[in-house]
Amino acid sequence: MNETPAADGSGCIEPGFDRVAKVFDEQLERGLHFGAQLCVKLNGRTVVDRWGGYADDGRRRRVSATTPFMAYSTTKAFTATCVHKLADEGALDLDAPVAKYWPEFGARGKGGITIANVLLHQAGIPGKATIGDLISWLSPRGGAKRAAALVPEYEPGTAVVYHPFSGAFVLGELIRRASGMNASDYLTESFLEPLGMADSYAGLPFGEYGRASRIYTADPEQAAARRVFSNPLYRRLFLPAASLNTTARDIAAFYEMLLQGGAYERRRYLSAATVAKATTMRYEGPDGGTGMRVRWAMGYGLGGYSPFPDRDIRHMGRGATEKTFGHSGQGGCAFGWADPPSGLVFSFTCNRFQELRSAHERFQELADACWSVLGL
Repeated sequence: MNETPAADGSGCIEPGFDRVAKVFDEQLERGLHFGAQLCVKLNGRTVVDRWGGYADDGRRRRVSATTPFMAYSTTKAFTATCVHKLADEGALDLDAPVAKYWPEFGARGKGGITIANVLLHQAGIPGKATIGDLISWLSPRGGAKRAAALVPEYEPGTAVVYHPFSGAFVLGELIRRASGMNASDYLTESFLEPLGMADSYAGLPFGEYGRASRIYTADPEQAAARRVFSNPLYRRLFLPAASLNTTARDIAAFYEMLLQGGAYERRRYLSAATVAKATTMRYEGPDGGTGMRVRWAMGYGLGGYSPFPDRDIRHMGRGATEKTFGHSGQGGCAFGWADPPSGLVFSFTCNRFQELRSAHERFQELADACWSVLGL
């Protein structure tokens, strides 16, 4: 690839993908990102590797390709993939009740909730999605205990309502019980280290905090989020729902592995059958909490639609279909997805929150630029 300067950073692009880099640079110039990274692969080849902006709001540290960013709910796809790996190995049965592996969870009307229900946001225990609520989940084991004490808000399996925190804590506890390792160690040993994700941390060590990106927001209503997500103690924890620290390059490697049916660089991580089953659409319709249209596979969101009833905004771009799978993070600050039919992998990180609609527009601009190169 040719080295070319980004708006205020660096990067590499392959001929033909100049439009993608241009959109990324324009978004930086417009202030949509304070600092950001973008990595795009096509048929296993990196075609865009771009970064720019600042890692801190004091403008003292520029973003590099290896600056760790918070992935927020993009983390959920990594946690779900750990569960699928354990199912692949026979340690978990996705159709079995959670209580089969975690008897205490079955209390208070939760005995029939299956692992599949949790992966599909059908467990009936969505809880709240506020910063104050997140703080109360901050201990991984404490979060698991809190999940075990929840009472279903609706009949499990009858509706899809996005579970911002609780569902992933249930999955994290299942990982611990099935593997004998906490979710952080299992994710690290099963995927992050062997995939060469050298700048990804399921719990950011204090020694790495100095080079990690901080959260930027000029909105006073986001001040609490900024304090929490930029706190080194929070970054040190691994919350299965929302606290992977990673880079666009590393997210791309992870999704390339899934795109290739669970294999990457001569190593198999999951069976192709498991990946196909995990990424097949299981639900399309309204989210019972927000009313917005959603498409879900088993732990991954899908493309090819707009969640907004009044406007056609597609966060995976207009070339995506129900076969395009991935997961985004809060405020549009992280996203990773793969499209098996085209061989396209897209990954993005940034440190500036946007409200949901603006975040989707930001993603669509970048994704559409990628699809346009393919004539889609």
